[in-house]
Amino acid sequence: MKQMGKLQLPPDVPYEQRFFMLITRICRQLVLHAEQIKADDTLSPPQLWFLKRLYDAGAPQPISFFADGVYSNRSNASQMIDRLEAEGLVYRIQNPRDRRSVLVELTDAGVERMRHAEDSHMQLARELLAPLTDEEREAALSTFERVLTLFEDDSDEHDRCCC
Repeated sequence: MKQMGKLQLPPDVPYEQRFFMLITRICRQLVLHAEQIKADDTLSPPQLWFLKRLYDAGAPQPISFFADGVYSNRSNASQMIDRLEAEGLVYRIQNPRDRRSVLVELTDAGVERMRHAEDSHMQLARELLAPLTDEEREAALSTFERVLTLFEDDSDEHDRCCC
């Protein structure tokens, strides 16, 4: 048996199966760690992504701005906005250029929570990756970036062909 942490696979398991098993377990562990961080009154990774994206934009944004990446459509983005608005982290304002639409803006509390959560997530990453050498960290990041690029390129191609 091949030993990979607690994951044991027979040596003849195809790499495709190992890939999805590893990705699934990594995602599960990230969710568990995020829940632990969330218990400390920080943000979940999707909430952090949302607030960070808004923060980095530097100005209020329409809901459609969030309907990519983690959020696949305006409805999902609207649901996240509702949750963040209920927590006092964002609010909706009328779009001065288009009375039919609204923009989403960070509150001061949203900026503060985003910064706190980002610090917590960075600390978690440092702790989780500490056992790896610098070369191993760079190799892992490079591989994850490449895999993500392949997924996104494939998704873009699928959207162009099928929609």
